[in-house]
Amino acid sequence: MIFLLVLALSTATTAVVTSVRHRFSAREAARIGMAVALAFAGVAHLFLASPFIQHLPPWVPLRAEIVLVSGLVEIALGIALFFAPPTRRRVGIVLALYLVAVFPGNVYVAVFDVEVDGQPGGAYPWVRLPLQLLFIVWALWSTREASARHTLTKR
Repeated sequence: MIFLLVLALSTATTAVVTSVRHRFSAREAARIGMAVALAFAGVAHLFLASPFIQHLPPWVPLRAEIVLVSGLVEIALGIALFFAPPTRRRVGIVLALYLVAVFPGNVYVAVFDVEVDGQPGGAYPWVRLPLQLLFIVWALWSTREASARHTLTKR
């Protein structure tokens, strides 16, 4: 839920700042919000690794190393969301695939009722599952170029 909170706050802040400059774009605000949230999550992977390690079953080898690499990937994807539009779209697709790839860790926590440091138990892990779909859609939508408006012309 912290990721969702950071995503929402950074998106809202970007929306306010861009509106003041009279260049508001919901898609741009969402993309920048995702970039900030990813960087935040990536740094958390590096400095508070324990909860992320707990998302991996004990039989997975090199769990700490996987969390370290995934943190670096999240930081890199967050930075890449600032690249030029053609590259940005590819980054959005890679990010969506990454979010699909880490989804089994969330399923593992929910199904096996794994205690994760700093997270409530009970229904919370189950509530987090559909949020992953929101994040995937967010990544794809925010990196898609706005389509040109079709105008009707009189003949």
